[in-house]
Amino acid sequence: MLLEMNIRNIALIDRLRIEFQEGLNVLTGETGAGKSIVIDSVNLALGGRADRDLIRSGADKASVQAVFDVRGHERVLSQLNEWGYETDDGLLAVSREMSASGRNLCRIAGEVATLSQLRQLTGLLVELHGQHEHQELMSPARHLAILDAFGGEDHQNLLKTVQSAYGRYASDRREYEKLQEALRDKAITKAVLERQLGEILSLKIKPGEDKTLEQRFKLMENAEKIQTRVERAFSLVYEGSDRAPSVQEALKKASNAMQAISDIDSRYEAMAEKLQDMYYAAQDAGYELQDMLEGLEFDPATYDKVGSRLDAIERLKDLYGPTLDDVLRFRDVTQARLDELEGGDERLQDLRQSLQQSREELKRACGALTASRKALAGTFEESVISQLRDLGMEKVRFTVRFASLNEEKMTAYGADAVEFLISPNPGEPLKPLSATASGGELSRVMLAIKTVMAQKDGVGTIIFDEIDTGVSGRMAQAVGEKMCAIGAHRQVIAVSHLPQIAALGDAHFAVEKNVENGRTLTTVRLLDDDGRVRELSRLVGGAGDPQSSINHAKSLLSGGQAFRRKRSTATE
Repeated sequence: MLLEMNIRNIALIDRLRIEFQEGLNVLTGETGAGKSIVIDSVNLALGGRADRDLIRSGADKASVQAVFDVRGHERVLSQLNEWGYETDDGLLAVSREMSASGRNLCRIAGEVATLSQLRQLTGLLVELHGQHEHQELMSPARHLAILDAFGGEDHQNLLKTVQSAYGRYASDRREYEKLQEALRDKAITKAVLERQLGEILSLKIKPGEDKTLEQRFKLMENAEKIQTRVERAFSLVYEGSDRAPSVQEALKKASNAMQAISDIDSRYEAMAEKLQDMYYAAQDAGYELQDMLEGLEFDPATYDKVGSRLDAIERLKDLYGPTLDDVLRFRDVTQARLDELEGGDERLQDLRQSLQQSREELKRACGALTASRKALAGTFEESVISQLRDLGMEKVRFTVRFASLNEEKMTAYGADAVEFLISPNPGEPLKPLSATASGGELSRVMLAIKTVMAQKDGVGTIIFDEIDTGVSGRMAQAVGEKMCAIGAHRQVIAVSHLPQIAALGDAHFAVEKNVENGRTLTTVRLLDDDGRVRELSRLVGGAGDPQSSINHAKSLLSGGQAFRRKRSTATE
């Protein structure tokens, strides 16, 4: 139940607090007073479109807050618990704030939430029906959901069974069709994969081989230059020549020379040792240079072979790389795909059997759901007709027409297409609502359905925004009584221009527009009995004696009180 709305800086509203009550809450007011602004604010709190044009002129931001009593509402409490939000002794506040800069902030229980969460949560709490929303009844796509909502726990369990069966069937079908498509071009696919795999396997490449070959090829490519330089170094360090001794020979002679005078001074002895160490180092370097020379034998055939292999590996990297590791991964994936294609026919047969089984399970579940719907339809038709007769359509006929979907069109909602048909007047054939009903008749059909659904497990608050358009006189009284009757089971908030409906309200609010300090403001106030008489008198209108309008208003109010007492007695 919606306990209160707090609105700030929305259009003509500066600050406004509305405390709603149980039963039927009616809002009335002059045209342009701001009734639509109140509904826009409620819709904003429910997650509706945030239009920055709603922000009051001169304000930087606007906000709305709705406070609900959610005690005993298990679906809401379960959802809050899943998201980690807590209520305040069963009270829950949701809010929405928007700024002129475009910032949009949602909160649940005082904590920041997403717009999707706000919509999902308030969808469990409130239904808002605009003055043109009854047009949805003309869409057969909505009729199936209405009929299913009329069903009890057993019917809802059948719906869940169908949804689960459809999930399995859809999964099997996707997998089957995917493999079937792959196998359809199996020969071509297999040939391509085998060619690609053959290219890679023929080289018998190893991880990191390209780096090793590149280093080896670089050495061979510079073999002549390297050999010349190494030979020169070897000659200087180790071999020497007729004109000049080698480095090691010169160091040996230098060491001997210093050794001859080492007993004269310790410095000479130290230098002798140092030159001897250098001699040994030069000798070792000579040995290493000699080894290098032995490994530098250039073989043109080997050079060509290494180059060719490097070219082949680079080509694979261009095709399946860019790295050699990528090529090896492509090899493994391709091999796996070929293995799958090799066993594809057997796998397809297994999937075909699984798909057939899941299709049969879905058909059985859909059959049980269809039987339940048809049983529901009879009771639903009788209930709606009874309500429509109370609303002045005494000779109305109303039925639910079924059409079966073929197997390929089964959905998570079963194998049925339903449509509501109506014949408002005797002698007229049953026709779809869109082809028969007028705007006033559609409003009454919607109200009749809402009355029928009121005692089902649904939202706690239903808002009707001027759905009484096209209704007047005795029918206005009947529409008001239906709204009041729904109020016995659900909180109803109705924006209306009809005195007959306003008189039946458990609470009556006047929406007024005033000018204060040069600015226009919209206010909403709860009327006492005297205030209700004055507002009802205004709604009754008339150019005659004002006292006559007042007397009429008092009579309407007295009748509304009597009907509410009768309603209370009936529900005890």
